Amino acid sequence: MKIFVKQFITMMCAMLLSFMILGNILVHTAFETAINRETNQGMEEMKIFQYAMLASLEGLPEDYQAVDMAVAEIAHSIRQSLYGDQGGIVVYDKKNNVIYQDSDHQSQLVGQDMAGHNGAWQITRVGGHYYFESLCEISSTAGDYILEIHRSMDHVYQDRERLCDRYLVLLFIVTVVFAVILLFLSLHFTRPVRRLSKATRAFADGDYKKRVKVKGSDEMAVLGQDFNQMASQLEESIGQLKEEARRQEEFTAAFSHELKTPLTSIIGYADILRSRSMTEEEKSISANYIVNQGRRLERLALKMLEMSFIDGQEIQFQKNEVSLLAGSLRDMTEKLLSEKEIQLVIQIGKGEIYGDRDLLLSLFSNLVDNARKACREEGTILFAGQETDGEYCIQIIDDGCGMPEEEIHKITEPFYMIDKSRARKEGGAGIGMALCQKILEMHHARWQIESRQGEGTRVSIWFPGGDDL
Repeated sequence: MKIFVKQFITMMCAMLLSFMILGNILVHTAFETAINRETNQGMEEMKIFQYAMLASLEGLPEDYQAVDMAVAEIAHSIRQSLYGDQGGIVVYDKKNNVIYQDSDHQSQLVGQDMAGHNGAWQITRVGGHYYFESLCEISSTAGDYILEIHRSMDHVYQDRERLCDRYLVLLFIVTVVFAVILLFLSLHFTRPVRRLSKATRAFADGDYKKRVKVKGSDEMAVLGQDFNQMASQLEESIGQLKEEARRQEEFTAAFSHELKTPLTSIIGYADILRSRSMTEEEKSISANYIVNQGRRLERLALKMLEMSFIDGQEIQFQKNEVSLLAGSLRDMTEKLLSEKEIQLVIQIGKGEIYGDRDLLLSLFSNLVDNARKACREEGTILFAGQETDGEYCIQIIDDGCGMPEEEIHKITEPFYMIDKSRARKEGGAGIGMALCQKILEMHHARWQIESRQGEGTRVSIWFPGGDDL
C-alpha cells in the first residue's frame, strides 16, 4: 500500500472517529438538557397542582360529606385552569382507589416510597410513546390523597431523532468534503517522497545526474538535500571509477604494445640469425638490433619496478642540500646530454629540500631526460632553484620543441607520448612523468608545467618547508 493511501486512511479514520465522538457527545448533551428541562418543568407543575388542591381541600367545611366528589371536581377544575391539555391527572385515595382520572394512562408509581411531600417521578415508555410520570401526597384536614400527573415526552425523543438524522447528514457531507481535502493534502505531502522515489529509480537505471527539487526546510526537504548530496558524491565516485578503469585499460593496452614491439623485433631478428646464412655485417646489424631492443625492454622493466617500489614505500623525510643534489644530477646526466651536445646550466640558490635523496634524484633526472628528448642538438637545459615564501622552488627549463597546451594534462598518464616515434627513437616508454607525479605526491610538493610549441617547456616545482610536513 502506498504511503499517501496509508496517510489518507489514517487521517480519515481519525477525523471520522473524532466527529463521531464529538457528535454523540453533543447529541447526548442536548438530549440530557431537554430531559432535565422537561423533568424540572413537570416537577414544578406537580408542586403547583399539589398546593392548589391542598388549598382547595383546606377550604372545605369540616362536616362536608362528599369529599371524594369534591376532590374530583377540584382536580378537574384545577386541571382545566392550570394544566390544560398537556397531560393527564389521576387522584387516588389512601387505599389507592381511583377518585379522578382524565386519561387511560396509569403509572406504576402508586405504592412506591414518595419521600414525603417531595414525591417520586420516572420516565416510561408505553406503546411506543414516552411519558413523564410524577406522584405526590396531599395531606389535608379533609383527608389524605395521592396525586399522579403524567405528560407526554414524545417531542423530546422526536427532537433527538431529528438531531441524529441531521447529524448523520452533516457527518456524510463533512466526510465527503474532508475526504477530498485529505486526499489532496496526502498527495501534496507525499509528493516529495514520490519525487525522491522517481529520482532513486532513475539513478539506479544509470542516470547519475538525476536530482530532486528541494523546497522549504522541513524533514522532507532535508531528506532531498541529503539525497542530492549522496547522488553527487556517488556520481563523482562512479566517474572516478570509470576514469580509473579507462586508465587501467589504456595502461594495459599501452604496456602490452610496448612489450610487443621490441619482442617482435627480437624474435624476428633472432629467427633470421638461426635460420639463414648471413654475412658477418648482417649478423652484426641483427645482433645490435636485438641488443638495443633488449635494453629498451630492460629500461621499461626498471621503470615499472621503480613505480611499483614507490607505490608501496613510506619515505623518511631528511634534509637535503639543493646544491649537492644539483651536483649529483649533473654527474648522472652528463653522459646522456653529451650525446646531443646539450648544455646543463645550474643556477641554485642556498636552501634545503626535505625528502628521500634517491627519489628526488630520480625525479630531477627524469625531468632532465624528458627535456633532453625535446631539445635539438646543442640545446640548453636550465636547472634553477631558490627559496621563496617558506618553500623551495625548482625550475627545469628547456628550449626544445614544446608541446600543445591541451596535451599538458595528459603527459602524467602512463605510456602517454605526444610524439611516439620521437619518444621511441630517444628510448622512452612514456612512464617518466607518471613516475615524477608519484614522487611529488609522496613529498607533498606541487608543480606546474608550462609549454609552447617551438619555444620550449618550463616545469616549476614547489617543495614545502620542514615545518609544513
